[in-house]
Amino acid sequence: MTKPTSVVQKFLCFPGKLVSWLVIPLALSIVLSVIAARQGWSVLIDWEGSVPLFGEALTVNSLVDLQWYIFSAIVLFGGIWAHLEDRHVTVDFVALGFSARTRTLISLFGNLFLLLPLCLLVMWFGSKFAMTAFATGEGSIQGGLTAHWLIKGALPVSFGLLGLAALLRAAQALRQLITKQYGDIHDATPTSGD
Repeated sequence: MTKPTSVVQKFLCFPGKLVSWLVIPLALSIVLSVIAARQGWSVLIDWEGSVPLFGEALTVNSLVDLQWYIFSAIVLFGGIWAHLEDRHVTVDFVALGFSARTRTLISLFGNLFLLLPLCLLVMWFGSKFAMTAFATGEGSIQGGLTAHWLIKGALPVSFGLLGLAALLRAAQALRQLITKQYGDIHDATPTSGD
């Protein structure tokens, strides 16, 4: 991997690595909501005035909303990290029967003609989705979190980054096809020819 592509890959993986730490507050939130439900509590803490995202109190519904916000962020941004480090689910038992060149061609095709158009569609419609939520002040009416636009806005942002990741992977596959140096994009010892 060349230095510029390495820098871009680190940039694109950073949000996924950052949100991976949210597993800890996610687990704590789940435990706290189970305890609160068992004890029959609906409001855990309340305060004077409104706090961004939480409104006027921390409720069991706030915790449930927070859980899906965190889980969504982990999936959306962690997926980019998984894609770039080739740790996503693939049909390896089929791909193992293909030559390295064929696998590289499939990677190029998949990134450019399947993943990139999907990313563009989600960015386009997801942006409208998030802007509508922001403009209407969409939030939970059941005492949950007050800013649904925040997680809805993560959708086009994450798919924009995933689209950049698709372009990076396609460029790496194209470089492998041109130089005839095939192998895993992350492998330090590619094989030559086919």
